[in-house]
Amino acid sequence: MVEDKRFETSRLLLRTLSEDDAEALHIFWSDVRVTRYMHINSLETMEQARAFIANLNTLMEQNELTRYSIVLKETNEVIGTCGFDSFVPEHQTAEISYDLGKPYWGQGFASEALRMILSDGFEGKELNRIEARIEPDNIRSIHALHKLGFMQEGKLRQAARKGDRFTDMLIFSLLKEEFE
Repeated sequence: MVEDKRFETSRLLLRTLSEDDAEALHIFWSDVRVTRYMHINSLETMEQARAFIANLNTLMEQNELTRYSIVLKETNEVIGTCGFDSFVPEHQTAEISYDLGKPYWGQGFASEALRMILSDGFEGKELNRIEARIEPDNIRSIHALHKLGFMQEGKLRQAARKGDRFTDMLIFSLLKEEFE
């Protein structure tokens, strides 16, 4: 069983993913505008959303990653997810990722949620470096990372496979000493 972890900001609650989140997340994860920059194919069925959540929770139990639902406190609506996709304990590094439903873009929710995840990473998990890998045309994510103080370090050429093609990835990082 996954430990129920919670973080709060002024507008958001971040909590462990639940099967009850499947309906809301299925809507987002089946929207090609949302999944365009994720490393999954758009989901077609509710059962795929349930299976994806179960898989994420299994990986969380095994300390492979963390993933939290992003919930609007005012309405209790699930608006996306965020967390760490991987950890390299010997180097005290991890990689973050996040997704938001289209109606919630451009309102600062990603930055607000990520600030809590970053704080947990640097303080709770004693990380020294947190990375993000972003496709070059994902301008919204690049902006969110810059807002949080991430620095772009370079481009990883054809580092990710998307269907039948390869795509470049920009690598960003934030060090513990840079986090405010």
